[in-house]
Amino acid sequence: MEKKQGIFKEFKIAAEQNPMVASALLWVSFMPSLGSLLFVPITINYSSFLSQIDFTDATTVILGLLASILLMGLALMPTTLVAGLSGFILGWQAFPWLVLGYTLATLLGYGWGKKLSGDSLELILDKYPKAKKMLERKSGRMGELIFFVRLSPVIPFALSNLMFALLKSGWKKLVIFGTIGMLPRTTLVFVSGTLASDLYAAIRQDGLSGKVWIFVFLLVLSFWGIWRFFRK
Repeated sequence: MEKKQGIFKEFKIAAEQNPMVASALLWVSFMPSLGSLLFVPITINYSSFLSQIDFTDATTVILGLLASILLMGLALMPTTLVAGLSGFILGWQAFPWLVLGYTLATLLGYGWGKKLSGDSLELILDKYPKAKKMLERKSGRMGELIFFVRLSPVIPFALSNLMFALLKSGWKKLVIFGTIGMLPRTTLVFVSGTLASDLYAAIRQDGLSGKVWIFVFLLVLSFWGIWRFFRK
């Protein structure tokens, strides 16, 4: 009987056949942190200028929206950091644009992820027919998985975009269920930014303990939902 190779070995083989998806995986894993080191100091230095943005000026709003879409959609900054900085610098007038920004960034991230991934997942799943059948059987419930993955405060936005591109979840489901799933954690971080007099105060503020419990609740709920999706 032929011995099956390990799943990581299969990923390695798939990466060799499609090096672009391996590069994309490395990009979404490390680039948000590196990008934050570059863009956060720039944002803080120009915070007084950014805080005076006129949200009645269509050109300014479009340029700001485009910048946020590129930063989040191309995995140059984590969505939670963009949310915190938006709340800290711009206040509640920026919140609807933030939600629109990460919704459109979802389309951008899913689009380039799908283009790069090709048939990488099929190459791996061909060796694991049970896993392949399970995913095919649950394809109609993909919205449930998207919601709970997006709800998690620890699963990176860019990484999940690439994952759903590999799974070919469909952009409509990703936009609808992903946007709803991201709202709680985005709102939590955004509120922390609006309440802080400075970024350090956001960490030390009195309401932190309550936010920690909300964070833990979202984390537990998301992992329960993901486990339930695969276990059911």
